[in-house]
Amino acid sequence: MPQDGISISLEGLDSLLAKLSAIEKPEAAIRKALRAGGNIINAAIVERAPEKDGTGGSLPEGALKHDIITRVSKREEGDFVVIVGPDKLTSHVARWVEYGHRGVRGGTSKVLANGKTKGPGSQTHDVPAHPFIRPAWEAVHTEASEAIVTTLVNEINRQSKE
Repeated sequence: MPQDGISISLEGLDSLLAKLSAIEKPEAAIRKALRAGGNIINAAIVERAPEKDGTGGSLPEGALKHDIITRVSKREEGDFVVIVGPDKLTSHVARWVEYGHRGVRGGTSKVLANGKTKGPGSQTHDVPAHPFIRPAWEAVHTEASEAIVTTLVNEINRQSKE
């Protein structure tokens, strides 16, 4: 959820980075370390993800829990990033659950900056927010950071011995 501004920054690792540049497969070590941290966050989100109560909608029961992904990729700038969160099937629903939304009947309805609505739909109710992604992050971000560092150090030590 990069657009939400959640990130982990590791500082004071100059000697570790020097060792990292000396090993044979640094990208593999970085990917493994980020995945280790991402998997911890993933498990925390899945644990907190609400289950559908069978009241309708187009998604099957448990879709939100089963659609949480961990993806490690390399950006064009050369930085690596780990993305943890709902995948394409449920990302829109996860936003509605996390932040709450308005129930609308009879078409679309958009709230304008001046507070008025635009569109043929009429609001029927407010659905309160049920945050599960941010609380998961807040609960395990320190553990995830430690897992990243530990895995990276272990990979560097393992590769430097080979």
